[in-house]
Amino acid sequence: EVFEETGLNYEVDHLAVIHENFFIGSSGLKGVDFHELTFYYMMKPMGKRDFTSHSTTEAGAKETMHWLPIDELDKCKAYPTFMKEYLKSEHSGIEHIISDERY
Repeated sequence: EVFEETGLNYEVDHLAVIHENFFIGSSGLKGVDFHELTFYYMMKPMGKRDFTSHSTTEAGAKETMHWLPIDELDKCKAYPTFMKEYLKSEHSGIEHIISDERY
């Protein structure tokens, strides 16, 4: 997935976060109760490339992807929302984060 978005190969360093997200679906799945599990890994790029990517979501919203210094994350809207704070601090081991967006 990361290669698809960036055109770079990455080396997986370690599993960092297991995120459980509870939410109610929208669009074609409106009202459906979801329990999502996502695994986030710390990775190292194998090479260097400057890029900016522009695409659209399934709902047609514009989205961009580009590298940002961690100290500039507060200037952006990014998901999952916990990741901004997570990246600003030191961690050891795997963290289990639970988000409930149903209410």
